[in-house]
Amino acid sequence: MWLFFADNQRIFDSGITPPEDFMTFELTVNCRNTQAIHREAMKHYQGSITPDLKGPPGREVETRRTDDQPRAVAELLERLCREEEVPPQDVVVLSAHGVENSEVFNTMTGAYEFTRTRGEHGRKVYFSSIRGFKGLEAPVVILCELDDLEEQTREQQLYVGISRARSHCVIVEGALSP
Repeated sequence: MWLFFADNQRIFDSGITPPEDFMTFELTVNCRNTQAIHREAMKHYQGSITPDLKGPPGREVETRRTDDQPRAVAELLERLCREEEVPPQDVVVLSAHGVENSEVFNTMTGAYEFTRTRGEHGRKVYFSSIRGFKGLEAPVVILCELDDLEEQTREQQLYVGISRARSHCVIVEGALSP
């Protein structure tokens, strides 16, 4: 049995402690992300081990400031999927809120629609909370709805969300975000 723990990704207060007889192995190499994504994720990292990086250079993480996050996400999907020809099933939109409380999920319009099933084809883009996507990855990640979080929670969610992206990440923030 494998049991993965990462203090920096503790976005659930589960209170789980591994049994004393479990062997500990520290993951010291990041093989998932590009160098650009790794650099951005490390700005939010609070762990005791700084992982080495094996990924390619990659493109810089984008930050988009807006007062209309649903519209901004729709425009990003249009640009990424239509203009840059990223297959919609390679993009995931991650929110700090669950579907029920997500303005982006519930009000976004445009050429692409959200799905709760990964890998659907057509103009469908997977949508999840950051917590629900923990441990998973996607080629392109769009993070949104982080503005109303407390600073420590925001830092943890940014780290987890950014580190889910393999090749590109876009952070959509309110115009007055930190």
